Amino acid sequence: MDKELLLKLALRIKELRKINNYSQDDLAAISNIARSTLGNIETAQNDITFSKLNKIAKAFNLSLSEFLNF
Repeated sequence: MDKELLLKLALRIKELRKINNYSQDDLAAISNIARSTLGNIETAQNDITFSKLNKIAKAFNLSLSEFLNF
């Protein structure tokens, strides 16, 4: 993924976390993704796999298309 897209995704995750009153620890536990990995995704330091995208979308009770609507 390119850096611009990773930054948009990072902002989307942060926005949804705030809307849902989730901490990074909360989202990590709900999505079954390591907290450090989630932190790297939120700071656009790591690329993200499709399976992790899906886990995060499900944690917010969103379809992938809804989650990626940014």
